[in-house]
Amino acid sequence: MRRAAGRITFVLLLAATQLQAATEYHLTLEAHPAAPFPFLARFGKVTLDVYPRGVRAETFWLNGFSRNGSKAVTVENPFWRMYTEVPLASIASTLRKLSTAGVENAAPAALQKPVGGAVKGLAALRYRLQYGPEAWIDIWTTRAVPENPQLRAIVNELVAGISPATASVARAIPGTPIQVELNFRRYKKLTLLELKKIRYDSAGQDAALKVGALYFKAPLLDAIWK
Repeated sequence: MRRAAGRITFVLLLAATQLQAATEYHLTLEAHPAAPFPFLARFGKVTLDVYPRGVRAETFWLNGFSRNGSKAVTVENPFWRMYTEVPLASIASTLRKLSTAGVENAAPAALQKPVGGAVKGLAALRYRLQYGPEAWIDIWTTRAVPENPQLRAIVNELVAGISPATASVARAIPGTPIQVELNFRRYKKLTLLELKKIRYDSAGQDAALKVGALYFKAPLLDAIWK
């Protein structure tokens, strides 16, 4: 009886979320990549702002943005007022270059059937990438907002740079990711990505997806790492 009631509640929540899905939105996510991948510690916490026309990322060191359809990410160094264009296709190789321990070469995961639920009251589906009896990655996605093509492209490159085998499976997961959690021997329920808030407007989008005032272009990515 409880199980049936739970299913009805989820269906109603999902229906309400689908009705709410709109072309105008502002999704704020927070990523913590350094915990399982120390070579990313220089970036610290990453705040992701997802808009209908693109994605912006901010850290204490570097910022970046990419508009839908663009083949590059604009990376900014706010301290030196410099920016450069980094091809999306080079993100995976750049991550491998930064890594001192090499990429993760785990065997491909088995993608389990999705399970319905919610993340902070937002209807979502949980997709589990199963690596073993006590080893998995949970990816929660939502349909509350249209799937953002630029977020998908960037995430695919990031995952490919860390674990190529996982990237090949993760590409098949639909929806917008709003929570990612690791569960391995060394990392028990470690949150990599979490939803902070969602708004159904796109205020601030234009400013977020353009280079800041008084910035000048650097020819190479290495020039703004410093």
